[in-house]
Order: sequence, then structure tokens, then C-alpha cells
Amino acid sequence: MAFHLGSLWLHQVGTDALLGSTREAQLAEQLAGAKRAVAELPQAERDRTAHALSSASLDIHWTPQPTVRLVDETSPRIEALRARLVELVPDLDVADLRLGYAEEGTPGHDPARHQLLGAIPLPDGSWLNFSAALFRSTAPEHATLASTTAMGVGILLLGLVVVRLIGRPLRALSEAADRIGGSGPSAPVAEVGPREIRHAAQAFNRMQARIDTLIADRTQALAAVSHDLRTPIARLRLRAGFLEDTEAARAIDADLDEMEAMISSTLAYLRGETESEKRRPADLVAMLETLCDAAVDAGAAVSFQGPPQARLVCSPVLLKRAFANLIDNAVKYGGAARVALEDRDSEAVVAIEDDGPGIPEAEMDAVFEPFRRLEQSRNRGTGGSGLGLTIARRAVESHGGTVVLANRLGGGLVATVRLPRSSEHERRQA
Repeated sequence: MAFHLGSLWLHQVGTDALLGSTREAQLAEQLAGAKRAVAELPQAERDRTAHALSSASLDIHWTPQPTVRLVDETSPRIEALRARLVELVPDLDVADLRLGYAEEGTPGHDPARHQLLGAIPLPDGSWLNFSAALFRSTAPEHATLASTTAMGVGILLLGLVVVRLIGRPLRALSEAADRIGGSGPSAPVAEVGPREIRHAAQAFNRMQARIDTLIADRTQALAAVSHDLRTPIARLRLRAGFLEDTEAARAIDADLDEMEAMISSTLAYLRGETESEKRRPADLVAMLETLCDAAVDAGAAVSFQGPPQARLVCSPVLLKRAFANLIDNAVKYGGAARVALEDRDSEAVVAIEDDGPGIPEAEMDAVFEPFRRLEQSRNRGTGGSGLGLTIARRAVESHGGTVVLANRLGGGLVATVRLPRSSEHERRQA
């Protein structure tokens, strides 16, 4: 649009210059013809003939003495016009040609003068006086404006269509890039659009296939390793049962349990990259009560407080794994867990408190890193692989929620899980 308006301005300037030059040529030719015609006539017929040669834009009359009263006859504009007239009609090349503007130097008038006055001397000493209307630049005609406007609108519409055609595959490419790393295999991007966009989509699909293959190979390799490890673990457990030292057998069994737990948590973490569970309505209250009751049966001090029911469209197995890890951490490191659920219109908020030592503020984000543990001893009481919080955060974030850890004022730690209800349809379905 900027180039179009610039070209329209240049076209208008060129048209005005051409019209001005044409008017100057016509004026010079009329003055030269009038001078020759009037000079050949007797003085009694000169003024009548001069009036007869006048036109709507040029008024000519003959007098023995010049009648024009020019305020200023020397200005750059006047001299340029004089030279232009003399160039067009050499017959006007006389030293006594008087030329000026009626409004030249007159206070209160528009500086862009438009009334030209002049007096041309004849060979016998009489004068041919004239006044010419030099019109200001005319505005473009309505037809020109309509034509240029239609062209501008057409260019704009065409540009919008082209940008939309190019932007659609780019948006699809951007959405596919956001899906990388999510649960389940990634769908390929449609290879449509301009040639460059198709090449980008093809390269993206190849990259996405390589990533999926890498994740699948890694998961398969670790699954094979875990399967191979379970065989010697089972043999060791069997041999420990034949030991006469009961205390040593119990210690060996505890170590083997810890190894199996580490293998299971690692596989659960890796399965989260490839598994895709179908979303369906589930009751968070029933889910949390089941986990709390199981912890109480295992001898832990766990309590639950919440409404009778709180339904949410989610992946139940994935969320249950996340809450189980958070409750298990509270019991291990805090000695107890208090679970509270608050059901709101736009989200469900679950708070899990404990009475442990808390976490240093500088380590609040670090504890969510895979295989990161603040307690380095890895003893049986607090054993683990450092994947519990990582799995929990990944599961909650896959639902569009957040997990935030904070130290309580009275001591202990609180983990706050926020699970949004993403749409009105989900709220109705829940």
C-alpha cells in the first residue's frame, strides 16, 4: 500500500507538471500570435482585435502606454516563467517584456499566486497588455480516484489471501512443534503450501520421526535391561530365603525391594514420554481417598479433607500416579501427609502438607529435575531414584496444570496442585 500510494503521488506530480507545461506553451503561442496580428493593424482597430483574440483564460487589450501595475517584476519564479515563455516562442524575446503577478508582494494573499499580468511592447511603442489565469493544480478526477482505490483494495485483498495461504501451514508447523515432547506419538505435519513451506514440513516430519524413534529405542532398551535385571533379582531373593541368618536375609530383601522400586520408577518416567491415556471424567475425591486409605493401611499418618465429589476430565491413571508420588514424598520426608481438595468453578486445587524439614528456597525448582535428590544417603527409609516429583509435574502439566512447592510458616512443606477445567464443555461433562 505504501508503494501504491507513492506511485500515485508520483503520477499526480508528473500529470501536474505536464498540464502546467502545456498551459505555458498555449499561453506563449497565444501571446505571440496576438502580438503579430495586432502589430499589423491600424491603431483604431488594435484594441477591438485584441479583445477578439482574448479567451476565458487570457484577457488581452491594446493601449498606447502599459496599464499593468506590477509590485515586483524580479523574482525567481517570474524569471523562470519569462525564460520558459521565450524558450517556447522566440518572438517574445524582447528586453522590455514586463511580467509579474497581480498579487506579488501583496499582504494577506496566498503566496501561491495564480494571476499573471504582463505587457508586451509593439514596434511602434504601443503596448499589448494581458492577464492570464494560472490555475492551481487540479485534484485527481473521481474516475482516477475510483480506479486507484479499486487497485489498492485489490492489492490488499490479494495480499491477505496470500499471507493466509502461507500462514496456515506455518501455524500447523508451529502447533506440531508445540506437541513435540507431549504424551503419545506425534502426528506428521501436512506437507502442503508453497514449495518452501513443503520443504520445511518435510524436514520437520523427518526430525519428528527421528525423535520418536530415539524415544522408542531408549524406552525399549531400558525395558529390556529392567527385564534382564529382574531375573537375577529373583534369583538373589530366592537364595536369600535359604540363608540361616534371618537379619541378613531381611537386609538383602530390603535392598532388592529398593532396586525393583528404582527400576519401576525409571520405567514409569520413561513410559510417560510415550504412553497416551484417553481422557475421561473421573472423581478426584475417590482417587485421593483411595490413595490416602492405602497409605493409612500401610501404617502412615495420612488424612483427607474435601467435598463429597469433584469430577474432572483427565487421564486418571496418570493423575493417580502423580498424587501417589506427592503423598509418598510427604510421608517419607515429613512423617505425615494432610491432603485437602478445593473444588472451584474454573479449577481443582489439591494441597498436600507435611511436617518435615522443608526444602531450601534455592532448591525449590531443582527438586523437579530427573534423578535429583536432596537427601543423598539413599537409605531404605528415604530410598528412591529422584523421579517422583519429575513424574508428578509432567503428569500435571500434561493436563495444563501446575505443581508448586512452598515451605510452611509453622514448618514443613506444602505441594499445591492446580488442575484447570479447560472448557465449558468439560465442566458440563464433568
